[in-house]
Amino acid sequence: MAVTARTILKSAFLSAVPRRTLLIAALLIAFFAMWLYYFLSAMLSPDLPATTGQSTVTMKGIKGQGERGTQIGWQFSADSSDVSADGMVTTYHNVRAGTYYLDGKPAYRLTAGTVTLDTRTQNYVATGGVHVHSLQPRAIQDLQTQTLTWNNPLQTLTCPETVRVLYKGYALVTSRLSANFANGSSSLGATSIKSNG
Repeated sequence: MAVTARTILKSAFLSAVPRRTLLIAALLIAFFAMWLYYFLSAMLSPDLPATTGQSTVTMKGIKGQGERGTQIGWQFSADSSDVSADGMVTTYHNVRAGTYYLDGKPAYRLTAGTVTLDTRTQNYVATGGVHVHSLQPRAIQDLQTQTLTWNNPLQTLTCPETVRVLYKGYALVTSRLSANFANGSSSLGATSIKSNG
């Protein structure tokens, strides 16, 4: 009796639903099951480690120059450079004669052990014996520190370590320095000032 009821229900179902519809339904169920499997696998898989520290290209005897409009904006030389695997971060080693120009005239000169530039934002970090000196009489004459960070979108210069500054006959030593070139604000850490004259 149970076998006959099952057979009757099966034949009634198969006659009510065409085979083509069953096949399409089975394929859709299989497709969504595979999609769900791959989606959950991707969500539960750990992220791959970043590869920005791996160098793919090393260059020696570097000389670089950039322009601002029709005038020179900056230029520098370095012993070598390493470019990240994604090509977005370049580290320059033993940077010398890094010159920043204002209105086509040299304004500041920078030397540092390394300068790491993020080409996406034009942010950079200079480390190791960072020395910036002015080539214009009205600006800070000399700045020395171990780490200097430039945030280009915010136009902010930050020195998180001890900074030595010479300015118009005064020697300033501060535990940290931050200057916003967009709005003119600045902040200093613990500071001492001595007159050289």
